[in-house]
Amino acid sequence: MPTPTLLVTGGSSYLGHYLLPAAAEQFNLVAACHTHPQNILAGKSVSFDLTNQADVRRVITQLRPQAIIHAAAINPGQGDAARMTAVNTEGSRFVAQAAAEVGARLVHVSTDVVHDGHHAPYSDDAPPAPLNDYGRSKAAAEAAVLAACPQAAVVRISLIYGLSRMDRGTAGFVQRLESGQTLTLWRDVLRQPVWAESLAAALLKLVNLDFAGTLNVAGRQVLTREEFGRKMLAWWNVDPAGRLESGRAAGKYNSVPLDLRLRVERAESLLGMRLPGVDEVLETAPANRLHGQF
Repeated sequence: MPTPTLLVTGGSSYLGHYLLPAAAEQFNLVAACHTHPQNILAGKSVSFDLTNQADVRRVITQLRPQAIIHAAAINPGQGDAARMTAVNTEGSRFVAQAAAEVGARLVHVSTDVVHDGHHAPYSDDAPPAPLNDYGRSKAAAEAAVLAACPQAAVVRISLIYGLSRMDRGTAGFVQRLESGQTLTLWRDVLRQPVWAESLAAALLKLVNLDFAGTLNVAGRQVLTREEFGRKMLAWWNVDPAGRLESGRAAGKYNSVPLDLRLRVERAESLLGMRLPGVDEVLETAPANRLHGQF
């Protein structure tokens, strides 16, 4: 049998850095990106504009992939509400419609930020109630995807981190510290960061399963944003030199959901894999040394 074709959108993203090499071992891989094609690490590459329905349909109907992992998105800080709606919501709708047209298995990457943080821990099928523009765009994307492609798997994830490449959040912290700023990390915001390699494995497993609907995929360990930030800075050997403070988001940032704990029992059972927490991942890997003291 010929090797099935897998299209991965967001191929040049942080997740793509970990997902593409793993996917290339199992599939005839095609990675889609709108910017930074030089960051495509494996497979062939294509480019299309997610906000252009005709462009999305053209590429997918020409490729006719057996499966699509839709990971492309505009993240907080990368665009305004209109841009997030255009890319995250409408772009996802276009991908799902094209996937349904060609009969492709669709795995759509969503976020824990579709929740408001008032009713944790969240089950896999908990209804979304977003607090901010990003969450609203992703919640609307979930609805659009499942309406256009009811057999799709919608994966709600938490913060992504890896040990071979610095994640976007930690990189932002480092930039602020390097510029001499004091960094405040929230001690009242709860997340379950997911190791990029575990997430990549989970997404690829879902390609071969007939699960439909929403599924939480996150690390087992609950950490405050402060705890996670400190662990990542330590992993990368970044010494804040006394410029790191503990703070609270409550009462200051009303658009930040405070408690985004997710139940992951269904994912671990369905996928037949453990979703390790941050401490477990760090304990089994040697430390990198990329930065010295500021």
